[in-house]
Amino acid sequence: MAGTLIPFDSVSGRASILPGSEEFLPELGKDFRMVVTTGDETQSARNLLSGFGLLQNFEEVFGGLYTPLGKPYGAVLKKMGGHALCSLAIGDRLRADLPSDTSDVVLVLVNQAGEHINAGMISFLIKILNKSGDDFVQAFHQLSDSAEERPELIGDFQGGRIVSAWYCKKGMGFNMLVFEHILIEGPRLIISF
Repeated sequence: MAGTLIPFDSVSGRASILPGSEEFLPELGKDFRMVVTTGDETQSARNLLSGFGLLQNFEEVFGGLYTPLGKPYGAVLKKMGGHALCSLAIGDRLRADLPSDTSDVVLVLVNQAGEHINAGMISFLIKILNKSGDDFVQAFHQLSDSAEERPELIGDFQGGRIVSAWYCKKGMGFNMLVFEHILIEGPRLIISF
């Protein structure tokens, strides 16, 4: 999620950190083990994170993660001794950040509506998910049960297909999507805002 934490402004061409990262990353680190996954080379990503004062918040940086679609979060979790159902992937590009080897990791896609969110919004979303189920997949399904259906979002999307969609009004409001793609086995659960 290095590109999510340190986005480049397309107008100025400069990188800056996601607002609120300095405050909320240490807070999230109290409850979660955090790692960075990126298609960039590992040392380059470490240097970038270090240059912005964020590297100390992460247990590990996994670079060079290239697959035809998404990232191998299942393999990363296996290496870390983590549990997929209790894990979130946070990213800003569906094709790059989709879990490629497990359907048990919920993907949180940020900055999808053209408005840049801050790290506090991600932290708030995680609190909503924690209150809604024993794990993130269960929380996703429980929230979708009470969310407003969004049939207009169903259809072809970025080389795959959204097969179910809802809008959840808890907190800041977010879309909940079930996405399928021919290159991966099984549906992927996505929260987008």
